[in-house]
Amino acid sequence: MNCAIHPAYPRNRPLEGTLFFARMSRPTLTRVFPRTYKPNEWFFRAPVINGLSMAPSKIFNLFAIAGSHAVNAFYTQLLIPVLPLIVAEFELNYVQAGLIVTTYSVANSVFQFPLSFISDYTRRWRTVLALSLLTQALPVLLYGYAANYSLLLLFVFIGGIGSAAYHPPAVALITRELPERRGFCTGLFNGGGEMGNIISPAIVGWLAVYLASWRLAAQFYVIPGVIWAALIWFRFQDQLGERLPFRQAARSTFGALFRNKSLMLLIALSSFRIMGFRGFMAFLPLLLAEQFGFDTKGVGWLLSAYFLIGSTMSIIIGRWSDETGRTKLIVVLTFMCATAMASLTWVSSLTTLLLALFAVACILTPVPTLVLAVGTELVDERVRSSSVGMIYGFNEAASALSPLIGGLVAEAMGLQVAFTFYASMFMVGGFIAVFLHRESALQPQAQGGES
Repeated sequence: MNCAIHPAYPRNRPLEGTLFFARMSRPTLTRVFPRTYKPNEWFFRAPVINGLSMAPSKIFNLFAIAGSHAVNAFYTQLLIPVLPLIVAEFELNYVQAGLIVTTYSVANSVFQFPLSFISDYTRRWRTVLALSLLTQALPVLLYGYAANYSLLLLFVFIGGIGSAAYHPPAVALITRELPERRGFCTGLFNGGGEMGNIISPAIVGWLAVYLASWRLAAQFYVIPGVIWAALIWFRFQDQLGERLPFRQAARSTFGALFRNKSLMLLIALSSFRIMGFRGFMAFLPLLLAEQFGFDTKGVGWLLSAYFLIGSTMSIIIGRWSDETGRTKLIVVLTFMCATAMASLTWVSSLTTLLLALFAVACILTPVPTLVLAVGTELVDERVRSSSVGMIYGFNEAASALSPLIGGLVAEAMGLQVAFTFYASMFMVGGFIAVFLHRESALQPQAQGGES
């Protein structure tokens, strides 16, 4: 007989007397531990505060904004896989090809910080974010009607304005959904952007080949921007309220940001990093097509594989950075990336090319996540969105010249030599990262001195 089911077994005896009332009087776990986690919600680790878990609507909102980041990244990378087709159709040289990417970066740079400040000042994050997605979708529709190179540059410039308005309100909205889990929110947000980078090259390259026209394929890419703009508009609300006079708010914001020495070093580091990355992405498809014989579909799949490897390494290194220190990792990875990028100058076979690209993907892609994490730690909550706009604004201003200079180098000395120039950008960024690491090491001592 199984003793576990016998009535005399202690576990099966009914509670009697004082033992029963003592057991009944025990407080619930949620009172003893005000914040616990449900075992079946291990992925989201949904917080249970006073017995209430995170509402499903908040989870939906988090994924809605992460999905909008995927759409934004999709539009940012849209022309890269079909750049060889554009060069062939308009009979462009390397300088003119680089100018397409430069035009996008100029628009993104000029309007980035003003739009971020306006969204912070008016607190109309929902409106600015929805308009950003629509403004990026509209030029995609018009690409098919670009009769000449100048008109294409105009549509690219409009798309850059839309991209400039995206990141500050998106970061403000997603961190507002779950303030106590800011790390989880920003991680999910960056993951959405990486997903857009992964699927964009493959889809764009495949559809352009399937329809035998990059112009016709572009018409279908309007749909994601319109859908997500409507989703953002109906799921979120603008936070209107009292605010300081415009001049006083501008003076306070500018003062808080420009007096932050660590933030200025971080912006300089990030600017040189984006110069190398933007030029690398602009000329990599041309290198694959012209010197290694890749077709449009092959370029798309290779770029998707590049971003897939990079996003995986971003997760691994991001978790590792919590233990080893982010600025130290930025220093090491930036110098390693300069070496890996320089190796593209001498690759002559497909095997060495793939090895070099694998190294760049593993080393380069995690750096932006570390930079954004450090940047959000250096400023107060009230100017966080504006600081994001400032970082992205300076990045785009610096990267605007990168494809143009790289095009000049490629015209004069050859396409592969341009990658040496981009490697030098990472080398300069590495030295700036050393100063940033020293400055961040002194910060705890300075704070301790003030207290």
